[in-house]
Amino acid sequence: MGTKSPKDVNAENQRLSAENVELRLRLQEAEQALEAIRTGLAEYSAEHKHTEEALREANLQLAEADRHKNEFLGLLSHELRNPLTPIRNSIYILEKATPGGPQARRALAVIDRQMSHLTQLVDDLLDVTRISRGKIRLQRARLDLVEVVRRTVEDHRAFLEHHEVVLELPDDAISIDGDPTRLGQVIGNLLINAAKFTPEKGKISVVLARTSDSAVLEVADTGLGIDPDTLKRLFQPFAQAERSLSQSRGGMGLGLAVVKGLVELHGGAVSAHSDGSDQGARFTVRLPLDEKGSVAREGQNANGTHARKRKVLIIEDNVDAATRLRETLERWDREVEVARSGPEGLDKAHLFDPDFVLCALGLRGMDGYDVARAFRADEQLKDVHLVATSNSVLPEEIERAAQAGFERHLSEPSSVEAIEEILRAMLRPPSGGGRSRSGP
Repeated sequence: MGTKSPKDVNAENQRLSAENVELRLRLQEAEQALEAIRTGLAEYSAEHKHTEEALREANLQLAEADRHKNEFLGLLSHELRNPLTPIRNSIYILEKATPGGPQARRALAVIDRQMSHLTQLVDDLLDVTRISRGKIRLQRARLDLVEVVRRTVEDHRAFLEHHEVVLELPDDAISIDGDPTRLGQVIGNLLINAAKFTPEKGKISVVLARTSDSAVLEVADTGLGIDPDTLKRLFQPFAQAERSLSQSRGGMGLGLAVVKGLVELHGGAVSAHSDGSDQGARFTVRLPLDEKGSVAREGQNANGTHARKRKVLIIEDNVDAATRLRETLERWDREVEVARSGPEGLDKAHLFDPDFVLCALGLRGMDGYDVARAFRADEQLKDVHLVATSNSVLPEEIERAAQAGFERHLSEPSSVEAIEEILRAMLRPPSGGGRSRSGP
C-alpha cells in the first residue's frame, strides 16, 4: 500500500472529526430522549399511582355511601314505625272509649302529636330533595327578623318547656329580604336540634344581633356537644344515620341540611362550633341586611295603628278539611267563611270581601286553578290574596298554581303556625313591587 499524502491524511482526519461530532450529537440526542423516556415513565407511574389512589378513594366513598344508605333506610323505617304504633293504638282506644271522654281526648292528642311528627319527617325529606335539585322558590318579602325570631321561639315553647330558654333580641327592627316561612323553619330546626341534644333543665340561648352588613343569629345550648369528626359533616344530609338506633334521639339528620340549604338560598351562611363532648354547641346564622326600607311590627300598620281582624274565605269540598282549617284560623282570631265549591266561593267572595282565600286545587267541577283564574279576571276580586291547598307538593303542581294566580302553596296537613305565617307574610310589603291590598 502506498503512503497517504499529508493532504489525504488531513482530509481523513477532518472526516473522522466531523463523524465524531455527529456521533456526539446523536449520543446527546439519545441521552435526551432516554431522559425524556425516564421522565415520562416517572410521570406515568405517578399518574398511574394517583389514578389508583383516586379509584381506591372512589370505591371507599361508594362503599361509605352504600353504608350510609343502608343505615338511613334502617333509621327511616324506625322513624316511621315510631309514630305509626301509637297512632294505631290510639285508634283502637277511640273505637272502645266513650266519645268526648278523657281516654278519647288523650288518644286524639297522641294522634295529633304523631301526625305532626310524620308531617315534619316527610317535609324534611321533600325539602332536602328540592334544595338539592334547585326546586325551592323563596317567597321573599321585606320583614323584621326580630319578629320572626320572637314568634318562632314562642311557637316552640311547648317543645322547649323542659329547658331554660334565654332570648336576647335588639329593641330595633332588623330588616331582611327573605321568606318568613322558610326563615322560621331555619330557626325552628335549630331550636329543635338544641332541645334534642340538651338534657332537661339545660340552657338554650337565642341571641340576635346586627353588624354593619349582616344579621347574626346564634342558637347555643349546654347539651351533649359535637366531636370534631362530626362537625366536618354536620350539615350533610343523613348525618344522624351515623348513630345507631339505640343512640338516636329522633330525626334523620335532615334538619341541619335543610337549614344550610335555606340559609344559602337567602345569600347567608351557617356554621357550627363545639368544644367537644358534653361542652354544648353553638350554631351561627348570618344573613345580609335589607336597608331599602323599614318594616312595621306585627299587628300594626306602617303608621303604628292596630290592624283590623282579617277575613279568610275557605273554598274546600272536603268537609273535614274545611272544618279543620276553619277552627285553626278562628283560633288565630280570623273571620272565616267556608264555600263547598268554586262557584259558591266566587259568590261568597263578592259578599264577604275576604283578604285571603284558601282554595283546594282538587275541587270537583270547577277546580282550584279555574277558581284562581276567575278571581284574577274579576275587577272586584283581582287583588285578593290566593293560597292553594293540596295534599301533593309536586313542583309542576306548584308551578301550575302560580301561573293560575295563586301566590302561595300550602301542603296539607299543615301546622297552625305554618298557615298563620303564610297569611302574615302576604301582608308584608313586597320588596320589589307586586300584589298588595290597600288598607291595614
